Amino acid sequence: MNPAHATRKRLADIAPTRWKNGKGVTRELLSVPARDNPDDFVLRVSVADVDADGAFSIYPGIDRILAILRGAGMDLLDIPANTVWRTLAGRSSSVAFAGERPLACRLLDGPVLDFNVMVRRDAGAAELRIVGRARVVPAPTCRLLFVAQGSARIAFEDGNAIVLEESHFIEPLGATSVATGSDSVALLVDFRPLE
Repeated sequence: MNPAHATRKRLADIAPTRWKNGKGVTRELLSVPARDNPDDFVLRVSVADVDADGAFSIYPGIDRILAILRGAGMDLLDIPANTVWRTLAGRSSSVAFAGERPLACRLLDGPVLDFNVMVRRDAGAAELRIVGRARVVPAPTCRLLFVAQGSARIAFEDGNAIVLEESHFIEPLGATSVATGSDSVALLVDFRPLE
């Protein structure tokens, strides 16, 4: 892939859509359709506005990863026990869970913006890497890169490179590495399909 033709996108340009349960909005950054059903996905990455406490949508057969982009964070509560299972706070934290697990969130201190990765477990595996503090990491399996703070430099197989600014994202096909500065945070979504 020639990075000159890579499509850089801004979060602000993505139109919001309603959550599956109708109680909030999300912005879809990436959706890889299933081969047998183009209306379904194998991998989906989105950013959601969470303005109030409430239950998560149920997604049978889907593995999920959640991270906080802005805001104090949230407690994840097991339903129906209403007990705290995990607390998600700060940009460097993430949590993985099964999409069919009945969970609710309780906001710690006001609204949050979260980063959500969903993958159909019978089709592949996804990983979320949160990179910052002046690091260089390999990126050959990265399907989406989102800059949460500062900027990130993406190097490609052909020797070219591009720089992405805060709240921009790209599908970095052909990338070899991603470099972040001391004040930057980038989220890399890796995907490995099942053979």
